[in-house]
Amino acid sequence: MGYDFDKTHESILESAARHFLDAGFAGASIRQICRDAGVTNGAFYAHFESKDDLFASLVEPTLEGLNNLYGAEASRFREIHSTDDVLEALDLAFSADEAIIRYIYDHAEAFNLLLKANGGTSYEQLPDSIAETEKENTLAFFELCKPFVNKPENISGSIAAQASTFIVKTVFDCLLSGKSESEAIREAQLASEFCLAGLKQIWGI
Repeated sequence: MGYDFDKTHESILESAARHFLDAGFAGASIRQICRDAGVTNGAFYAHFESKDDLFASLVEPTLEGLNNLYGAEASRFREIHSTDDVLEALDLAFSADEAIIRYIYDHAEAFNLLLKANGGTSYEQLPDSIAETEKENTLAFFELCKPFVNKPENISGSIAAQASTFIVKTVFDCLLSGKSESEAIREAQLASEFCLAGLKQIWGI
């Protein structure tokens, strides 16, 4: 039987995911990954330039999908023309979060790698980066709402950061602790309801 490039590629990825999750990026070695994948070190370098390239191959497609999802969700909240629109958008906000939670759980292995095994990689600050993206999207939404709330002085970057990072942290904590997707959705919903009730109160709507 001839050399199967695609099968070898997949075997290396599967072995790497196991080793990275068990030992972290820094603790996993190319030699061990290759041994468990049943390939030589030489074969490895026909597929990946380095261990960093290997890790990126495991997580980059998932991150690209997440960025696309964020863009699609953010576009839902660009039309705010009244207080009623603000209230409707606030009520819709959790459905956007739910779509992202389902995406995270559909790609649980990649997110576990990014959260548990990222030490020593260029993704080490990724949780902070995701939180920053959430903050920016939330603040942009808040600014659209500003003309239609009774207390616009209570719209700020710090409030946006607290609201967005609270929900993101809730979801990641659920994933890392082994809770199910439905449990994560429920806990994120409670966190979202807590935040939304607070926003309505401080905005006077």
